[in-house]
Amino acid sequence: MNELKLFIVEDDKEFRESYSKQIKIFNLEQQDVLVIESFAINLDEATEMLSANIAIDAAIIDLKLGNEDVEYKGTKIVDLIRDNLRFPAFVLTANPEMIEKEKGNENDLFKVKVKGTEEAVFLTILEELKKIHLTGITKILGKSGQIEKYLNKIFWEHLTSSINIWSLDDSRTPEQKEKSLLRYTLSHIQEHLELTEESNFENYHPAEIYITPSIKPNVFTGDIVQEKGTDINYIVLTPSCDLAHDNKVEDVLLVKIDENNFGVMLELTSIVNDPEESKGNKTSSSKKIKQLIGNNFNNKYHFLPKYKTINGGLINFQQIKTVSKQDIKENFKIQASVNSNFTKDIVARFSYYYSRQGSPDFNIDEIYNSLF
Repeated sequence: MNELKLFIVEDDKEFRESYSKQIKIFNLEQQDVLVIESFAINLDEATEMLSANIAIDAAIIDLKLGNEDVEYKGTKIVDLIRDNLRFPAFVLTANPEMIEKEKGNENDLFKVKVKGTEEAVFLTILEELKKIHLTGITKILGKSGQIEKYLNKIFWEHLTSSINIWSLDDSRTPEQKEKSLLRYTLSHIQEHLELTEESNFENYHPAEIYITPSIKPNVFTGDIVQEKGTDINYIVLTPSCDLAHDNKVEDVLLVKIDENNFGVMLELTSIVNDPEESKGNKTSSSKKIKQLIGNNFNNKYHFLPKYKTINGGLINFQQIKTVSKQDIKENFKIQASVNSNFTKDIVARFSYYYSRQGSPDFNIDEIYNSLF
């Protein structure tokens, strides 16, 4: 059973006892997660525990610690976690005067709840933390997570025999060496993550295709941009070497992304959904849809899956246009970036589609008959 190590900062003894009781009830109803709680009752105790090398999967924090706490020291604990640690932290407080300030920072891993019918609220938080925990996020990014194990492996099995490449390099600054070494390390982590324990290639989750929000400050190859005032998305396919040098290119090449309610995808899904269509047509259309999704249908299309606000669809290599770099800045908004591993495949397909030369056809029947 998965153990969820829950760190609770709460100065009120009655609340601590109530939380322990609710955790016991919660655990009795679970088959996949066992919550193990630990408590801190003030800022000093919480800081000491957070600074120790102990595994924590999630935290619940009271903002006001003690009757004389006019500074709301719980906010310092929140800041400590968000600045230095990697696990979800929920605030559970009876002091609404601080709620608005903290609620402005809410996201999937940091939420603010108001104490009231605390049992119901607390159980709701436990359920949310359980779902987050079962994604494995703290096993990946926590203090003793999978990435830490990979880093140890890379340090002792790879860098021990190659670090002199950097230490003996007099042509680069320390900062350049550091960045190069970081890329080297990340590439080795990526190699580990590509394979399953059985050394097969892993299937990717659609979320892995996109980087959102985009990291790069300016438009770059693989960025998905939306024309302002429209719902039309494009992918940038201008070569990265041109975009990396500001004086190399004046115009940016865009390729339209047809959403799934448009064009060939709409045509095929309509056939599958039509109760009056024949079974044969439905089967054929369903097969074509799967080929489109797997990018095995036609080289003039490349499929992108939907993810949150990114609608995805088919990159249609027949629908291209160029706009000036100034126009990009003024009239387009970057929605996301496609992971560079996937961008390479898209660019290769685009290049192949437009590099086809064609050749005269043979008389197939004539050649076939000559074989016998």
